[in-house]
Amino acid sequence: MRITFRHILPCLTLALLPVGVKAQTDLVFKLETAGIAGGGSHAPFWHTSNRQGLPSTNSNNAYAHFAAIGGVHRPSGFGVDYGLDLGGGAGLESNLFVHQLYTDINYRWLGMSVGMKERWSDKNPYLSTGALTWSGNSKPLPEVRAGIPDFVSIPYTGNWVALKGHIGYGRMTDDEWRREHGGSQYMNGVLFHSKSAFLRIGNPERFPLQVTVGLEMNDLFGGIRYNVAAGTETPYPSNAAAFWTALFPFHEVEQQGNEDGDNLGSWHLNFDYDLDDWHIGAYYEHFYEDHSAWLGIEYKNDMEGNKDFIFFGFRRNWFDGLFSVEVNAPDNIRFFRNAVIEFMNTRGLCGPICHSAACNTDGMYVIEEVDGRDGMYNHGIYSSYTHHGYAIGNPVLISPAYNAGNYNVFRSNRVQMFHLGVDGGITDNVDYRVLATTTRHWGCYGAPLSDIERVTSIMLECSYRLPGEGGWKFSLSGAMDFDSGDLIGNNKGVMLTISKLWKVL
Repeated sequence: MRITFRHILPCLTLALLPVGVKAQTDLVFKLETAGIAGGGSHAPFWHTSNRQGLPSTNSNNAYAHFAAIGGVHRPSGFGVDYGLDLGGGAGLESNLFVHQLYTDINYRWLGMSVGMKERWSDKNPYLSTGALTWSGNSKPLPEVRAGIPDFVSIPYTGNWVALKGHIGYGRMTDDEWRREHGGSQYMNGVLFHSKSAFLRIGNPERFPLQVTVGLEMNDLFGGIRYNVAAGTETPYPSNAAAFWTALFPFHEVEQQGNEDGDNLGSWHLNFDYDLDDWHIGAYYEHFYEDHSAWLGIEYKNDMEGNKDFIFFGFRRNWFDGLFSVEVNAPDNIRFFRNAVIEFMNTRGLCGPICHSAACNTDGMYVIEEVDGRDGMYNHGIYSSYTHHGYAIGNPVLISPAYNAGNYNVFRSNRVQMFHLGVDGGITDNVDYRVLATTTRHWGCYGAPLSDIERVTSIMLECSYRLPGEGGWKFSLSGAMDFDSGDLIGNNKGVMLTISKLWKVL
């Protein structure tokens, strides 16, 4: 008997299960290939964004990848899921790549995930622009995470209160990209930490409204900083103490050290309402880079080092964030299925750093400093919150992968954005998707654009699924960017995607 890949994967996971237990085994093979052809400086925005970093920003590129995704689950709640996803292409950062390689082990409501895996935010992955802390825009990174992956009801609450969350540590795999695009100074060997906690209140069987509040906190830390001009290497802490500091980055103002890394995250507030077979959701996400946007606390600092802490609460910076409304139609409505409307504002960023001089009664000038100028997605040591040049958060801020020069920073993190995403079915086998986004860019507080630039991106996609159980799907989309200045340029292109699923087990 010839042993094949089809036989090996189920055996590996079955070996982890107790003998004599009847388990449910699944294994699916997936092949996907896509090609982009266009004109302009880059591929259109919506042909590269929120696709797990698979396409590139080159105006002409193509890729293909083959995945084996499966799992073994026993009735008691113990299960193992696995995935292997390999690919290659042309016009990409790398001609051959490992896209996913992971193992998930779950027991009831607890879970552990090890490896590189496609992870999405709580936003609609097909219609939303993406969440602010983690979106699914960049390539998966290797991470070990543990926690409660799905909402679990808290005992003795009558299914009215549920929670989920996780803690994870990983490492960036983009050393070569950072070296090539870092200019005179760049980081290699960057470590990654993520954690989240979400609390949901509501019982849809008793009342149609559910409210969810949560907090995400991510951190880039460790690594070595290379100064090409000076020929120096500066290591940053990556010992056990650094891992602990990343987990609890709660230092006093101006007491943070280099071991803290680039701490950032976002608050979440979601409302979900079920009306018969319709679902309506309203979501608010507030991004922060440090204490001022995280808790609404600012400080004033005078020449003698005295600090006055001021709590601004909702009077300062809380209008920065992503505001979304999503409508999901019943299954019996074909032409319209889902719609997402979004508005994003990041113009505040706690305001510019303010230096003022005032004359006191003794004729002495006292200089005061007011905290501000949060550099969303940019950092003085780690350059940018990216993986392989793509924003780990929302791609609307225009990833450094689009930069014409070799520098790994976001050119504009002060924006206002309006977005619409709609999908539905034309026939039983033909679907459509429309994405339309317009954004105004002001640049950064430290480096404002000379003029306000507008980036408008649209995409129309039609997909055809062959009848039957074959699993073939053909998608053709046209997209363009216009009135886009030099942040991204005026681009247009078509994208053909072909995918096939084989259910093996």
